[in-house]
Amino acid sequence: MKKELEDLFNGMPPIVKEKLNPVMENLLERAQILDDMGEADPDYDEEYELIRKEVNKVKYLNDQWHIMNSKKNN
Repeated sequence: MKKELEDLFNGMPPIVKEKLNPVMENLLERAQILDDMGEADPDYDEEYELIRKEVNKVKYLNDQWHIMNSKKNN
């Protein structure tokens, strides 16, 4: 999961990464722990879903930045 999140976060504009860096660092740390625990761990699915919810919030903020930026450029 950590590699997937790194790819996602690296594709975001610098201003978004700058503003959300603490959140993204936390999510990457949690993803590493999740990767280390493995799918056999009973808490894996719950933690995976919690991380995905937070990632969706980051994606939403990134999408909103793109919308605002495109309106400003038009």
